[in-house]
Amino acid sequence: MPLSRLPQPVDPAFPKYGYAILRDLSVNCRLSRTDRRALADHIQRADRIGTGVHIMLARLLSQKLLYTPVLEDDRIGPPFVTGGARLTYAIDDLEPRSGHLRHETTPDFGQDSIPVATLLGATLIGMQAGSRAPLLQADGSFRRLWLIGLGDG
Repeated sequence: MPLSRLPQPVDPAFPKYGYAILRDLSVNCRLSRTDRRALADHIQRADRIGTGVHIMLARLLSQKLLYTPVLEDDRIGPPFVTGGARLTYAIDDLEPRSGHLRHETTPDFGQDSIPVATLLGATLIGMQAGSRAPLLQADGSFRRLWLIGLGDG
C-alpha cells in the first residue's frame, strides 16, 4: 500500500490492517543475528510493562522478528540499518534529522540517540537506506518515515 494511501487515523485498538502494514514493512527489512537477539529482549521488556505504547512496540518488533530475513552479522551493513548505525531520516518530509540507533535502554545517551525500544527506532532497525516506511504513532495513526541514508550526517 503506498504511504500516501495509508489509513488515517488508525483505531487505537489497532485493527487488522495495521498488522498488514507492519508485516509489509518487515518483509522489506534485513536484520543481523545480533539485532534479532536484541529485538527479542526488547519485546520481553515491552511485554512486561504491557500497557500503552509498549503494547504497540511489542507488536511492531514481533512483526520484525516474524517476517524480516536474518543475515549473518558480517554479511549485513549498509545499506541496511543495524544497531549502532548512524543515520539520517525525515518524518513527513520535514527537516532531516540524524542520530545513532541504540539497543541500550539507558534513558540518556545524548541528543542524537535513537533507542530501538521506541516506535521510531523499531521502525528504523533493518530498513534499507533510501526507503520509506509507515511510522506507527502512540495514538495508532501513521506518519511517513524516510530513511535518507547511513553514515555521517
